Amino acid sequence: MKMHIINAEGKPLGRIASEAAEKALNGKEVRIINSEKAIIVGQQQEIINKYTEKFQLRDLGNPRKSPKTISRRPDLFIKNTVKKMLPMEKQRGKDAQKRIKAVMGDPEKQKEETKNEITEKKDKPHITIKELCKSLGKEN
Repeated sequence: MKMHIINAEGKPLGRIASEAAEKALNGKEVRIINSEKAIIVGQQQEIINKYTEKFQLRDLGNPRKSPKTISRRPDLFIKNTVKKMLPMEKQRGKDAQKRIKAVMGDPEKQKEETKNEITEKKDKPHITIKELCKSLGKEN
């Protein structure tokens, strides 16, 4: 089985997630490297406010019935975004989720593999996943 590696550095989160979901549904192993360097396009403060509001929903009412929380770790943040693009009610989607791995940084063993580059202009206002997770309370 061939491994598909996506370098997330400076690439929009939605494009990374949709490509990873598509490849995983087609039966390929997917690795997303440099996950903390992916970006979300938009005004920084608006994005932070949006995710902070979602993160605080768990405090309202009964915490057991609250929506699933947003991860503060960049690799899990991206993996959760990809999971939302998969048909999780079907076995096909559950199997695809197991084929997706997201890591922070660039592991040595994956430097030899070919990497897929998504080209995108960086002149739009954006925030990195690392900055967003830090504003949500991530320590490092």
